[in-house]
Amino acid sequence: MLPRAVNLRTLCWVLLLLTSTAVAANDANTQRQLDSLNEKIGSLKKSIGKQQDDRSSTAKALRKIETDIGKLAAKLRQTSTKRDQQQRKLAELEARQQQLRKKQVSQKSLIAEHVRSAYILGKESQLKMLLNQEQPEKLSRTLTYFDYFNRARSEELSKYRDTLSELDLLKPAIKTEAQALANTSAELKRQQQALVQQKQQRATALTGLDREILSNTSSLNKLDKERKSLESVLQAVEREITNIAMPESYQPFKAMRGKMPWPVTGKLLNRYGASRQGSAVTWQGIQIAGREGDSVLSIHNGRVVFADWLRGAGLLIIVDHGGGYLSLYAHNQSLLRAEGDWVKGGEAVATVGNSGGQRQAGLYFEIRYKGRPTDPRSWCK
Repeated sequence: MLPRAVNLRTLCWVLLLLTSTAVAANDANTQRQLDSLNEKIGSLKKSIGKQQDDRSSTAKALRKIETDIGKLAAKLRQTSTKRDQQQRKLAELEARQQQLRKKQVSQKSLIAEHVRSAYILGKESQLKMLLNQEQPEKLSRTLTYFDYFNRARSEELSKYRDTLSELDLLKPAIKTEAQALANTSAELKRQQQALVQQKQQRATALTGLDREILSNTSSLNKLDKERKSLESVLQAVEREITNIAMPESYQPFKAMRGKMPWPVTGKLLNRYGASRQGSAVTWQGIQIAGREGDSVLSIHNGRVVFADWLRGAGLLIIVDHGGGYLSLYAHNQSLLRAEGDWVKGGEAVATVGNSGGQRQAGLYFEIRYKGRPTDPRSWCK
């Protein structure tokens, strides 16, 4: 039996070693793929920059302003979340303080009752009471009673001391948390004011762009250029980047057809495949009405392969879901995830905005398969 046990133990160690080696190799392979992804994205952005050098100074200014707004809005969201957490923590500390104060009153009342009882017992000494007992069983009960009484009094005093100690500790903790909350609230106010100023600059830049686009023909030409710019990015992403291995537990995108949620809740503003402004350019996705600052959710698990500003699309994020499938989210106010990040379905990747020169807040959403757009309504419920 012993050799068999030894062999079994050896086999377990070998299997464990092989598993650990496989996991380490897989992690190393994934890291190599991520390094390659970052390198390809860097090259892609340089190429995009060269393609868009013909933009006017006003358009360049719009890009900078909207990019700055995106960074500030993301920071504002983080600060707001931090403030909410601090508010909850402060409320919990104050609620605990109230509980302890009520407990303190109750304990003081109980201790006072014990003191009164001790005073009454003191009028007739314990020794005299014990000597007056004529029966052994009565004497035993009296001794037990004194023992219980003294022990209970000692326990209550100990609990009371603990309550006072915790109250003393809570006072500086509440003060510290209240000060942290005040600092965060002040920072939040400064960021909100800065965001308002950035939006005013954006409005000025948009007015300048409107003067540059004087005719419907100019507007259609602009629309055509913007679509081609987006297509060039998508083609490069699909050709160069969408080959990162997905986890084994990953649910295939195609298996989720008709079951995925929409990235935002709102009215669908166009029909997929319809003409845009009567031109040859058609809608290859869906424009969804939304409130500025609302979360944009990834429709499924995947890897972020693009997160930056792009002409016509504004702040754009693209998620690779494997198997040739991509989802695209454009005109965001801010981007919450970076290239190379793994995101889960239902996780916020951006916030609704109007970047890319849009007048109204909303999300432009596409799903693509092997380079071709597909109707999002057949995928999202």
